[in-house]
Amino acid sequence: MAIKTVWRVAHSCGHGHDHDLGDRRPSERAGYANWLATKECSGCWRAERDQQNCQSRQAWLAQRRAEEAADIEMWEHRVGMPGLDGSDKAVRCARRIRYELIVAAHEHAETVGVSDDAFAAAVEDSSRKVTSASWWVNQRFTDAADATELIADGASDPALSTRTENQF
Repeated sequence: MAIKTVWRVAHSCGHGHDHDLGDRRPSERAGYANWLATKECSGCWRAERDQQNCQSRQAWLAQRRAEEAADIEMWEHRVGMPGLDGSDKAVRCARRIRYELIVAAHEHAETVGVSDDAFAAAVEDSSRKVTSASWWVNQRFTDAADATELIADGASDPALSTRTENQF
């Protein structure tokens, strides 16, 4: 009688599966099936691995956001950017957008030959006047080449620099 190739294994997670052990030597099949019984089934193993990957990804993302927030806070302090008005969520998002937009605008200005002092006078000074978080959030898709003009336009709007979105 031939030694069976398909073994029914009750895994440690409680699931039972049929395993084709035909690729193993006949003398190794029983031992391998016994070893498989000490392990979780592949479905449970994948679910556990996916959960661990998700948790490590969330931890990495939280660490990355904390680093970004620290960089943004340092930059705001260094260039004297004021706080923004709006909900906590909008302010967090707007601070990041403001930082990324002004940095991108600065890089663009360098490529076209604008000095740091001229950039600071044209863009940074104007951006200090725009304290509306919602205005910055609305500019999230702005091209760096257009940032100088848009920020100057925003700075000239009194509704954006009153330090409140509700003027009544």
